[in-house]
Amino acid sequence: MIFSGYAFLLVFLPCLFVGFYGLRHLGALRSSVSLLLFASFAFYAYWSLTHLALLLTSIGANFFIARYIAGEHPKSIRRMVTTLGVIGNLLLIFVFKYLDFTATTIADLSGNEWRLLNLLLPLGISFFTFQQIAYLIDSYTTQSHERSLSHYALFVSFFPQLIAGPIVHHNHTRPQFNALATQKISPNYLPYGIMIFALGLAKKTLIADPIAPEIDPIYAAAAAGTALSGVQAWLATIGYTLQIYFDFSGYCDMAIGLGLMFGIRLPVNFNSPYKSKSIIEFWRRWHITLSNFLRDYIYIPFGGNRVGQLFRLRNIFLTMLIGGIWHGAAWTFVIWGAIHATLITLNHAMRIYLPAFDNWKGLTSTIVKRAATLGAVMIAWIFFRAESPAAGIEIMTALTSITGDLSVIAPEVLVLMIFASAVALFAPNSLEIAGYTQRLDEPIPVQAPALRAIMRPTPISALASAIMLGCGIAVAWKPAVFLYFNF
Repeated sequence: MIFSGYAFLLVFLPCLFVGFYGLRHLGALRSSVSLLLFASFAFYAYWSLTHLALLLTSIGANFFIARYIAGEHPKSIRRMVTTLGVIGNLLLIFVFKYLDFTATTIADLSGNEWRLLNLLLPLGISFFTFQQIAYLIDSYTTQSHERSLSHYALFVSFFPQLIAGPIVHHNHTRPQFNALATQKISPNYLPYGIMIFALGLAKKTLIADPIAPEIDPIYAAAAAGTALSGVQAWLATIGYTLQIYFDFSGYCDMAIGLGLMFGIRLPVNFNSPYKSKSIIEFWRRWHITLSNFLRDYIYIPFGGNRVGQLFRLRNIFLTMLIGGIWHGAAWTFVIWGAIHATLITLNHAMRIYLPAFDNWKGLTSTIVKRAATLGAVMIAWIFFRAESPAAGIEIMTALTSITGDLSVIAPEVLVLMIFASAVALFAPNSLEIAGYTQRLDEPIPVQAPALRAIMRPTPISALASAIMLGCGIAVAWKPAVFLYFNF
């Protein structure tokens, strides 16, 4: 069940919506929160009952480990239990995600054989495991924990963010779930949630999904060793750059929109990353909650910026390399992570040793920096998408060729890609249009005068949302899985 499929749009979401608000209308606020929990379990069980059992086991184990960690025990014991808990979570990811890859690599180097286990990767395992690792560490440092198992389970399994994030901190959702069980939902949440969800659905079904059929055969040809023309290579590179942008951006919008529909503000996870003027800025805009997790729970424990400039650069490189490997068990992800690790380390080094470039301002500076950043990101995306390093190298090599013509792409898709490029590079993003803020102490919407007419729930905005929902649903008869569901 995916957000852009009929099972979700026409069955799961309407039934949950009616049940949730029906219970709240009757005054059964706590029951409405319990319904969200059971609905989240049902949402995950739709993929696999076996993996639901794994999720429930993970939730139960981490809940009781955190309760022990936060108790009145000697610090050395609490530290040991925390370490064992983190290792246990990492082992879970390793077995399902990296065991075959690691064992095959070792076997190849040693000349032995490894019979693949081919374990089916549980959806969202990287996200819900990282979320719980953060919770364990926070429980150790603050000596506080969630006392309600059901609220903790909802924190981990809340269906809008369960499969592909954002990675949510417990202290962000805990007060919201508590409030949901005792207070009414702000009337602003529902219309803005629907509007943001509609924008995300349109990105996914009207932009990202139609691009995929044009570029998938090119990547398949590269994987098969077929020589590509320059036009094909550029189409594959630009096409995937746009596909993953609108696919992930669409998912993030839909997650936030769904959260708002049920009274929960989720963190912003995507903020126009292709407008970035440096790789550092790119990672502050792309998958924001993952970047924050890597900073707080890997970079800082490595020593952060407390160990001198050279070791700081080393820590930055290792952190970003780990971030690349987190995305998948393949050498292509190692290469992608190494590219970004190298670029962001060089970016930080330039800030230290060549501050004049970082301080260069003006229109020319903006154009040069944005073009250079986007170009580097596009090259890295080639390996992220390629089925093997050799296929990635084939596409990169073909980029230097001037062979081929535009007849390899359907005219309507070419127009769509031009439109998508303009939106990604120059238009305000959907959360800016909607006036969304993740801060719990600020109202929705934030009153930005230039956007007020669009942001307010007027008949025009309602009509626009209805049109986007209608168009998105109309083309959702053959839904495509979100790209980040694979990680």
